[in-house]
Amino acid sequence: MERRLPRRVAAVFLLAVTAFFPDSPPRAAENPERPLTLYTAMNATTPQIPLWAAIRAGWPAGRELVVEYWKTLDDLRGIILAGKGDMWMGHLEGFAQAAGRGAPVTVVAVTGWKKFYLVGTGRRDFSSSPSALEEIAAELRQNGLPLPVAPRESPAAGILENMTVRGGPQFTLAPMSAQQLVLEMLRGKYPYAVLPEPMVSALLARQKDIRVLVSLEEEHARRFGGEKRLPWVGIAVHRDFAAENPAFMLSFLKILQQAAADLEGNAEAAVDALPEEVVSMLGRAVLLDSLQRDMLLVLSANEARREIEDFLRMALPELRTPGAMDALMGAGFLFIPSCGQ
Repeated sequence: MERRLPRRVAAVFLLAVTAFFPDSPPRAAENPERPLTLYTAMNATTPQIPLWAAIRAGWPAGRELVVEYWKTLDDLRGIILAGKGDMWMGHLEGFAQAAGRGAPVTVVAVTGWKKFYLVGTGRRDFSSSPSALEEIAAELRQNGLPLPVAPRESPAAGILENMTVRGGPQFTLAPMSAQQLVLEMLRGKYPYAVLPEPMVSALLARQKDIRVLVSLEEEHARRFGGEKRLPWVGIAVHRDFAAENPAFMLSFLKILQQAAADLEGNAEAAVDALPEEVVSMLGRAVLLDSLQRDMLLVLSANEARREIEDFLRMALPELRTPGAMDALMGAGFLFIPSCGQ
């Protein structure tokens, strides 16, 4: 069967509507002949490389695949709440927020791990300083400046706030779009900022006196222990689809993990796996540079459960209340294969 991959931007703003209709509509019984619909993001790079490698290799074999793009986290939440699509790639906190409002979303795999960096002008090198964040926070306070963070709903803000609560530095955060932040940094308005890859590499390519100062994930691990990574991005499916197709889900996981393993350490081949429009939009050199800092790794949601829970508690205050995380997990938020699978 011929695979169809239209790449249309899905700009769906449904949050105002779903506030009155919190439960997604009922889903028809699974039809193995119908096309699968996958929603992903145009500006996602490393986290979706294994997915596109799998698609280029012929996944899903014998079944038509339609690929759509969401534009913002509001789009993603609205699409999921409306019951649109079978599979979604996006931020884990967005999935959790949608699940908290009744969406039947189940996370299958984590594909995005190490993305956020604090960058700054080349006046000082904090790379070897154990108190880099404290020094930067003090400098910003002295000059009456905030720390810009992109994108506007960046989960990095939750990580910085978690550090503050646990005795770390205190920043006044200024959320803004990545495009706006890059422009302001190029104008010299802010000396420091927190950005994700590949926007970090795009900024470094345009302004040579800006350097990477701190990896947020590495700094968090240095202070509090754990892996030098945080689970930011994953692939989720409609809960009914996962329940009706457990063998398909397990096969999909194996394909993703094998694709990541095959491409690890081969930046050229990894970039080749991405759609041409993504490469053209960001530039091949920027993407290759981003892979020096990005992590190409796929873990099943079950394998990464503890890391996912720890991250969501930091990113979403509502999940810190007693019983909230247990309720989320108990509702099937993670795909956990049965013993016989």
